[in-house]
Amino acid sequence: MQEILFIRFGALGDLCLLGWTLSRLAAAPGAGGRRITLATKARFADLAARLHGVDEVLALPEPGGLRDLVRLAADVRRRKFATVIDAHQVVRSRLLLGLLARRPAAVLRKDTVARLRLLRRGGVDLRLRRHMRDRFDALLAEAGLPAGEPTVPLIALTPQPARGAGTSDAAEPPRLGLAPGAQWEPKRWPAAYWADIARRFRAASSAPLRVFLGPREEAWYRGSDLAVALGAVAPVEIIRERPLPEVAALLAGCRLLVCNDSGLMHLAEAVGTPVAACFGPTVAAFGYTPCLAASTVLEVVDLPCRPCSRNGKRPCHRQDLACLVQITPDRMWREIATRGPWPKG
Repeated sequence: MQEILFIRFGALGDLCLLGWTLSRLAAAPGAGGRRITLATKARFADLAARLHGVDEVLALPEPGGLRDLVRLAADVRRRKFATVIDAHQVVRSRLLLGLLARRPAAVLRKDTVARLRLLRRGGVDLRLRRHMRDRFDALLAEAGLPAGEPTVPLIALTPQPARGAGTSDAAEPPRLGLAPGAQWEPKRWPAAYWADIARRFRAASSAPLRVFLGPREEAWYRGSDLAVALGAVAPVEIIRERPLPEVAALLAGCRLLVCNDSGLMHLAEAVGTPVAACFGPTVAAFGYTPCLAASTVLEVVDLPCRPCSRNGKRPCHRQDLACLVQITPDRMWREIATRGPWPKG
């Protein structure tokens, strides 16, 4: 049995994208002779254990300091892995490898210098034309591992979604999912625009709305235009403070997820639900655009200030967030309408 360890501590979106590669490895010939272990942060362990092809998860406790890494290294050392792959290449993963005195069989190539050059000078380096999925897939080739076709959904869902979730033949009424948050404020489509979409959808359809809120999003959501609008329409499900595997199953029950460039965007695609995603300060050259053919990116392509930071964290220097404000609700509504018919009561 070939024991293989992948190291990827986070974040949610990256783990979901790595899931495509792990599924490819699991679908390759000879899968019965390989055993895949994934080392990740404890907060993602339950979800990671459900990724297709993952046989075991080793969880790094929070806060993930040196003492926690020493414990994890001891756990890894006992298992005597034949192949170790650094699918993160951060200080923590390098420290873990140092504690193990192991040279990885493959290391994630981030091309950080090319990304910084894009921010400072413009123009896309050829190295940035690769999606993050391609970068993770390259780890297999570098480590001499085979690859098959990924299995979608990438995540074993509990409970199972309704038959045909994400399509028009679902056994339950098709739901529209809204994920208005993102880790950084400059990546969020305006709350008033989300409210506009919620009102339009309710005027056009009786189908349920399912709104996903992350743990950091309660503060800005409370009292926002979106919260007021959702209070006036029904039925609406507000999904908050749920375990990630449950969130994945709820996303699988949506026909479409409207979202920002966020971890939930990648989680939705991992369970087979297409997305309509607003990309503002971030761009395709960063490698995080949606993967499914049925998904769509909405962006303003002719703004010379895009991208303005590597991860969308930096406040808008124009102070008008034009990259998102110019993605109008009319434009988003046309995208939602094409995914119909949405039933009326």
